[in-house]
Amino acid sequence: MENSTPNGNRFRGDNDTRATRVVRPKAVRTTSGVHFKPEEPKDYFGATEGPVPVQPVYGASSDWDPFTAQSYDTGSRSASHQHHHHHHRHHRSHAVLITIICVVVALLAAVGVSGYLFYQSAKAVAADAGSLVAETSTFSKSLAGGDTAALSSSAEKISALSSAMTEETSSPLWSVAENLPQVGSDIAKVRTLVSVASDLSANVVTPAAQNLSGVTMGTVFSNGKIDIATLQTLCNTITQIQPAIAASAARVDALGAPQLEQLKGPLAKAKTTLDSLNEAAKGLAKVAPSLPAMLGANGTRSYLVIAQNNSEIRSTGGFPGSRMLMTIDNGQIELESFEAVGTHFPAGTIPLTDEEYAVVNDLMQTGATFAPGDVNAVPSFPRAAQLMEWCWEEEGNDDVDGVIAIDPVFLQSLLALTGGVTTSDGTVVDGTNAAQILLNETYYLPTDEQDPFFSEVAGLAVKKIMGSLGSVSMTDLASTLTAGTEQGRFLLYMDDPAEEATVTDLGADGEVNQDAANPVTGFYIYDKTGSKLDWYLDMRSSVSAPVQNADGTKSYNVTVTLHNTTTLEQMEDELPSYITGLTPEVHHYSMITSYLAMAPAGGTISNFQVSADEVNAEGEATLYGNDVWAGFVNIYPSNTATFTYTVTVPAGTQTDLAVWTTPTGRSFE
Repeated sequence: MENSTPNGNRFRGDNDTRATRVVRPKAVRTTSGVHFKPEEPKDYFGATEGPVPVQPVYGASSDWDPFTAQSYDTGSRSASHQHHHHHHRHHRSHAVLITIICVVVALLAAVGVSGYLFYQSAKAVAADAGSLVAETSTFSKSLAGGDTAALSSSAEKISALSSAMTEETSSPLWSVAENLPQVGSDIAKVRTLVSVASDLSANVVTPAAQNLSGVTMGTVFSNGKIDIATLQTLCNTITQIQPAIAASAARVDALGAPQLEQLKGPLAKAKTTLDSLNEAAKGLAKVAPSLPAMLGANGTRSYLVIAQNNSEIRSTGGFPGSRMLMTIDNGQIELESFEAVGTHFPAGTIPLTDEEYAVVNDLMQTGATFAPGDVNAVPSFPRAAQLMEWCWEEEGNDDVDGVIAIDPVFLQSLLALTGGVTTSDGTVVDGTNAAQILLNETYYLPTDEQDPFFSEVAGLAVKKIMGSLGSVSMTDLASTLTAGTEQGRFLLYMDDPAEEATVTDLGADGEVNQDAANPVTGFYIYDKTGSKLDWYLDMRSSVSAPVQNADGTKSYNVTVTLHNTTTLEQMEDELPSYITGLTPEVHHYSMITSYLAMAPAGGTISNFQVSADEVNAEGEATLYGNDVWAGFVNIYPSNTATFTYTVTVPAGTQTDLAVWTTPTGRSFE
């Protein structure tokens, strides 16, 4: 196979020019006459320094050697004791001096040779490391593409490179260098990284190549069906190799900051890569036991798929205006058509808890007690999903096993992987424009054409995705799904408690903060205007550095801003009524936005302040055991509502406070 790496793959063999052992010539004893004239010395680069004066050596014999000769010639003693004593001291001092000089020169030569050899060794390790990085990229691509031959070949090269690096850094030169001042600690870090590379090669790369040979997205997913057996092989392999990944990540994370600038970048990259790989592997290892049942291996499963519309915002993402039933039987997926959300129930019918009623009805003043499209005004997605199921089943539909929620931004990211679709009127919807079309441009159509167009786009997009997943990269798909869950744009709820625990482990549950050790304050919003104006909402947040309190708690200052980017001219003359809402002039063409600020588990909110054109129904309450402030505001065109408050978290938290906000349709940053 042709070597494609920039520096070539380094293997030990006949053509390897790297020095592995140096044979030093033995010292040869020279002879001289009365006078000794050494060769003119050269500096490090070979330049002659100049002639060295010839010094007389008194009493030296023709075979004199500074390491073996007498200090003076006993055969030529003088009768004068003083003269004898003078020459005795003279000869002895010269011999000692020359001996010292020779020893120093020998030591310097040894150090110089050793330094040169270490330099060469370090260069070799660096070259191998570069080749290893390139080959790891090749391995990843081969794994994602299911190229069996390339996968095995790449694994063998990675093994050879890591073995060569291990052999090189195990030499005595590296052991000595590790004890040098200043750079010694960094030499130790390099040796640890090499050891980690060797462990990953043996315990991750090789098993993955052996077990996943021939496994591709095409073998896992094709023609709308998931091959559960192949998927289980993938999950089992990840479960097998995850402990080795975790151990390697822990070793690298334990390394302190390096002193050498050349090492800072590679070490930081190694930490980030291993931590990300470990998180992904842990997530898949956790879901592996539940995945077959969730995909219908033990009987048909049915799920309610909800499209959340961020242009009419709700706490968990957006108005759940369209929904679709999906069934899975032993991996075979069947999709029904999207339909509009159900009609209203009598007021007070939807079963909110007392806490939920006090917050989302009394303070936020939403329609969550009677409107299926308002139930996700509650900030907990598991609770919102339960209420969505209740509405679905109360309308006479069959029971479902869970809820899947997506928004147009997430749909757009999937279309970026699979390619776009074309509607019956010729509109192209793809990975660059899906969010804008579904969240804004649709509402420029005549009112009676909007819902059919939305349903057509959603249906075509879902079918395109289901039919094309087999051709996308596993790593690209994993990255897209991870981003969707992290942003709250792809959410799951399972009726089965064990399966819901798996969803929580994946971070896809959309639950409010319940972990006091890792505090998150949530800021959730709900469109009370009855419009599609939230496409024009610019929402931002910030949190200060902590203030340490005497009792061990920490306090943070949080700021959230809601900026209405529309202009009065737009509202009066340009935007259609479906976007502005009915009779917008009655409320000064404003966005009417309900808000809910939630403290993290075990925390409190204080000093809550609101600055807005109009502030309404503000109050404090408790929801799911968390301290909350809620109400609603009016934000006039081009104006901003600002919320500032202090969050105090309990003592002993492991991380600093984070801020979670309702995902909007687009970012203005």
